[in-house]
Amino acid sequence: MHPDVLNGITADFETARKLKAVFREGWSHPERVAGWVKGGLHAEFHDEACRQAWKDALSEAVQLAPSDRALDLGTGPGTIASMWAELGFRTTGIDFSPGMLEAGHKLATSRGLNLEFIEGDAEDPPVGDQSFGVISTRFVLYTLPHPGYAVRRWVQLLEPGGKLLLIGHERPDNSPPPTPTTTALQAPPKRGWQVDDHYRSALDQLPFMDHKPTDLQVVMEAAGLSEIRRLPIAGLESAREQLRQRDAEVAVGTSHPYIVVGRK
Repeated sequence: MHPDVLNGITADFETARKLKAVFREGWSHPERVAGWVKGGLHAEFHDEACRQAWKDALSEAVQLAPSDRALDLGTGPGTIASMWAELGFRTTGIDFSPGMLEAGHKLATSRGLNLEFIEGDAEDPPVGDQSFGVISTRFVLYTLPHPGYAVRRWVQLLEPGGKLLLIGHERPDNSPPPTPTTTALQAPPKRGWQVDDHYRSALDQLPFMDHKPTDLQVVMEAAGLSEIRRLPIAGLESAREQLRQRDAEVAVGTSHPYIVVGRK
């Protein structure tokens, strides 16, 4: 390889390392962890009707998975990982934020779930030569400097016939496209942590800040997956509305979540 090309690759990954350090610091701040666990989009995952709608969709997505081993990447406080465990999967959650992982442990304990949590990089999960029947991520790809590399690595970790689930959301109709700043500010309130110019600058360098489900399908196909499809989350909208009516103060998402699943 030409030295200039090699130097460019080295510089690129050094930039990625620095970006990840910025995001890890932000997502590890105690006030941000507390806000994410108690408010915002996470609120609905404590509501049993909303939770059941999510679990039904996850269960449909992974029909005929080759094994009961599940890996949830960028797991945060174990939002999706805990549901895999409730569905009977032997589940591992990986995140680079110690605070999020501690919150995940508490959530799992409160629900009587046996989950393994590992601190690590979602782009290159520290799982050795293990393989999994199911791998999932939620709200992760937009935070990665190299989302294409990440999806390719995740596919390598799947067993033959394994399922990869990429979970995201689309903004409400007619709402303006998000910018890095507004996306960061959509997270739950953070009294002790605020988006600063350094964080905004890091967000500006992410290639998947405003990706769509069709973008995910293209990346998944390029990584070698087949039978790629988008799944609705039936019943979630009505469950969310009922939750709002029961508790007007609860912060329930107005975006439209989706699951894109592909098979190895």
